[in-house]
Order: sequence, then structure tokens, then C-alpha cells
Amino acid sequence: MTLLDSKLVRCWTSRPHLQTLYTLAAAAPLMRAALGLAPTGGGTVGFKVDGDALARTQAELIAATSARLPVHPLVTQDLSGRSTVRCWRRNHDLRCLTGDLVDVADRLTRAGYGGCLRSAAVEFAEPAGRRDRKLALVYLFDRGTFHTAAAAGNGPLDRALELRARAALRGALPLEPVAQRRFVV
Repeated sequence: MTLLDSKLVRCWTSRPHLQTLYTLAAAAPLMRAALGLAPTGGGTVGFKVDGDALARTQAELIAATSARLPVHPLVTQDLSGRSTVRCWRRNHDLRCLTGDLVDVADRLTRAGYGGCLRSAAVEFAEPAGRRDRKLALVYLFDRGTFHTAAAAGNGPLDRALELRARAALRGALPLEPVAQRRFVV
């Protein structure tokens, strides 16, 4: 590692499995049939850049300036230094949204931040009415697997919904083998 590399504080780990995100298109009909949930059109890419603020700011700018997105995504940062890029599609098109998430992750990877990618999530909810039941399919970049995260409104996690979603998606997506292994979204 050169002095310049150490100053830039890039993440030098293996390339994330970006193509697996495209398998999400198979999830929408299964989620609708088994649980009555449809894509909301919203999704996120989470990453964490360790080091100085300059490297973190550079990664956030790269993530926010994708040429193929109809609107620039919203980039936020929490207190522990994790950044989240939020993308959305008004027409709720899961294929386009998945492409947007892959584009953001690919731009970060090509810029040297591939090892900093943590997760991508796509949101599902009841298509009409109260929208109380919400579920996110969370993709873990380093493991190449999905897990479910469900919340009942603003309340605690809805484990029953998560388990029903896992049963409906078995065979369609590469699911995390240990149901208790979670990544907080």
C-alpha cells in the first residue's frame, strides 16, 4: 500500500456481488401473492467509509451523482458514520429501482469504495389503505444473501411476517441461511 493509498483511506476488500441484486425482480410477484405486499418504489444503499471526512465526503458525492437516475438520490449519514443513499421510483418499478441501486453501488465500487458497501434494501408495503405492514428485503453485499426486516407500523419488528416472507422467497432468492443473522437498516 502506498502512502497515497493510505491517505485516501479506501476500502481494499473483495468486490461486492452486485449482479445478485437483479434477482429481486423475481420477489415482487411472490411477495404480492403470498403476503399482499407490493414494492413501494423506495430503496437504499448503505456504506461506511472509515477514515477522514474527505474520503467520506468524496464517496457520498460519487453516490449522489449518478447520471442514469431521474432524480439525484438523497444521501444521509448517521452518528456512527454510516451513509445511506436513498433512491426512489414514483412508478414503483422494481426493475428500474434495482438498476438504480446497482448503479450507485457500481459507481462506488469503481471509485475504490466497493469494500465499504454494507447493504442494499428494497421496501415493500400494502399497496392500498393503511400501509401498516412494511417489509424490507435487505441484501448483504459481503455475503451475497438477502434477509427480511419487517416492522409493524412504527413498532417493533414483526418476526411472523419476516418468517412468512422467508418461506415465500425460498428458492427465488439466495436467503441468509441463519434467520437470526441480521443487518440493521
